[in-house]
Amino acid sequence: MKTKRWTPLSLSVLATLSVLATAQAPLFAQAPSLGIPMATVPVAQTGVTIRLVNQTSAPITYEALGDTQPRSLMTTADVTLQQLNAPTTLTFFYQDIPKDRQAGTGLLQATLAVDEATGVLDVIIRPTNALDEDVSNLTVEENGNVFVF
Repeated sequence: MKTKRWTPLSLSVLATLSVLATAQAPLFAQAPSLGIPMATVPVAQTGVTIRLVNQTSAPITYEALGDTQPRSLMTTADVTLQQLNAPTTLTFFYQDIPKDRQAGTGLLQATLAVDEATGVLDVIIRPTNALDEDVSNLTVEENGNVFVF
């Protein structure tokens, strides 16, 4: 009968095997799933152009994060923001009306339209009392997909 002979492993080999046995797969950051885009705009080398229209009865404050400082947009006025970096996020809210989701006041909705001839994204801001329609952020991704939150 033949006997097996075992060779002792060095401490460093045992330590390496222990680390490999307990190591987990590396974690990779994943972008959140945003769903289906509300619109898609062309992204030019010069950036994205957004025309913001205030169809409320009060001024709104808006900001293109990283491109503008907070600004006011008066009632029934509009502004065209040109050469915004993509990706970009546009935030907007009532300037003087506090948001109260319980009472349905201070809520805004956004209607989007893309002018195919110019590539301009029109964002029309209107008041709403419906909580499920309330938005205050718009994001344009690098590929031109537009999401509203």
